[in-house]
Amino acid sequence: MDWIVTITPGAAADPMAALASPPAGASIVELRLDLFAGIDVAAAVGACPLPVLATLRSAAEGGEGPDDPAARAEIIGAARNAGAALIDLELERDTTLILDLGLAPEQFILSWHDPERTPEDLGAIAERLMESPARWVKLVPTAHGIHDLTAVLGLHRRFNGAPRMKRRLLTFAMGVPGLASRYLAPLLGPPVGYAAWSQAAPAAPGQLSILRTEAVISHLNGPPQRLYGVVGADVSSSLSPALHASAYRELGLPYLMVPISVPDPDELGELFAPRGSTCFDRVGLEPWGWAVTTPYKARAAAAADRHAPRVLRTAAANTLILGPELVTAENTDADGVVGSLVGRGIDPVGRAAVIQGTGGAARGAAVGLDLAGADVVLRSRSDERARSTAEEIGVGWCGTDEVAPEEGAILVNATPLGRAPDEEGPFSEEEIAAATAVVDMVYADHETLLAGMARRHGVTVADGREVLLHQGVAQVAAFTQRVPPKEAMRAALRHK
Repeated sequence: MDWIVTITPGAAADPMAALASPPAGASIVELRLDLFAGIDVAAAVGACPLPVLATLRSAAEGGEGPDDPAARAEIIGAARNAGAALIDLELERDTTLILDLGLAPEQFILSWHDPERTPEDLGAIAERLMESPARWVKLVPTAHGIHDLTAVLGLHRRFNGAPRMKRRLLTFAMGVPGLASRYLAPLLGPPVGYAAWSQAAPAAPGQLSILRTEAVISHLNGPPQRLYGVVGADVSSSLSPALHASAYRELGLPYLMVPISVPDPDELGELFAPRGSTCFDRVGLEPWGWAVTTPYKARAAAAADRHAPRVLRTAAANTLILGPELVTAENTDADGVVGSLVGRGIDPVGRAAVIQGTGGAARGAAVGLDLAGADVVLRSRSDERARSTAEEIGVGWCGTDEVAPEEGAILVNATPLGRAPDEEGPFSEEEIAAATAVVDMVYADHETLLAGMARRHGVTVADGREVLLHQGVAQVAAFTQRVPPKEAMRAALRHK
C-alpha cells in the first residue's frame, strides 16, 4: 500500500522541518502549492526524503490556487523544474500542460474535485479522466448522503476491473457521509491512499491519517468478503470500525466495518434490508450486518423481521444481522453495561440502578440491568418521558429532581452529556459520592467530568470505551458466529 500524505500549514509551523521527517508509512508527500504560496519549491523537494507530488488546487475545486490556466502553468512549470516527482493536473484547467511540460504518464495525476456536491454525470467525468494516459486519475466529489456515497463506490466496479496494480481510478468522497469511501478506495481501486499529515491537520473534509485508516483496513489486501458498518446520523468519530477490525484481524477474517453516516433517515431503507437488496449490493459490496447508533436504534428495531427478546422489550436495536431474506435485530447495549460492571467486579444483583436517559442506549442499559437482577429506575429531563418509557419496558422511574438512593447505587449516564470536555454529567457530586459504581456510556478523547469526579471519590468507573468493548464483543459474536478475541479488541481501544 502506498500512502500519499498531504502537508498543510496546519501540520507544522516549519514546513521545511516537517518535510524532512514525513509521517511513518508515507510513500509520497503531497505539497499543496496553493496553501504554501511563495514557498521555495526546489528547497522543499530537496528537504523531503520521499518523492514529492506538487499540487496546485484551484479555488474552483476547493483550494486556494488560481483558476486562470496561464497563472497555473507558470506555478506548475516551476514545480516541475524544481524536481517534483509527480504533478497534479486538473482536468478542467491543466491538460495542455501534459504536452507543454513533456510529462510522461508516470509523472502526473489527472484530477477532478467538486467541493460542493456529487453531480449526476459522475460516470461521464470518470470516462473523461480515464481517457488520459496518466498513471492515476483522481475523482473526488462531496457526498451528502448514501446515494452520493454509493455513486462513488459504483465507479470502482465500473472502472477498476483490472488487476489491482494496474488499476488507475482513485475515487472517494469528501464530507462526513463520504467517509466510508476513504477506507474502501485503496481496497477497491489502486493500492494507493491519500492521508492527512496528522489527524489534526486534514487537507480536506474527512481526510484520515495513515494510522487511523490502517487500524481499519490493514488486514485486507483487496475488497472485503463481508461488509459491516456502524450506522448513525454522524459516526465520523466512532471507534467501532477499528474495534471490529481488531477482531477480524485476530480471527483471520477478510471482513470490514466502515462508518456510514446517514443525515437523512429516509435513506435508511437502503440499508435496513435483507442481504442482496441494499444499496451496497448494487455496487458490488455485500453487507452482512449493521451496528446502529444514535438516533436510529428505534428505526432499526422497527425495520427488522425478527427480534431478539431484548429488542422486543426495548423497542430499540443496535445490531442488525442481514440474512438473504430476513433482517434480525439484537440489542447488545445491555451486554455493554452489564459486562463493564461485572468486569470491574460489581455484581448488579439486588443493587439499585439509576439510569439517566430514555433513548435507545438507556433502554438497552435498563433492560440489561433489570435482567441481571438490579432494581432499575429511569430518570430524564422530562418526567413524562421517563414515566412512559419506564412503563413501556417494565422498570421503575423517578422525577427530574429526585436524587439517587443514598448508598450503593449504580449510576448510568445514557445521555450525550459529557461529550464536550467541559460539559458536566447528569449526576450530582452527592449522588456520585454515595454510589457503588458509575457507568458513563459516553466515550471521547478525554476523560469526562463525570468519570473524573467518580474516580476522585473512589467510586468504581466503567467508562464509555469499556462499555463499547463489551457491547462490541457481543456484536462480533453475533456477526461472525466466532468467539471474539476480547483482549485484542481491548488493546485496539487503548491505542485510539
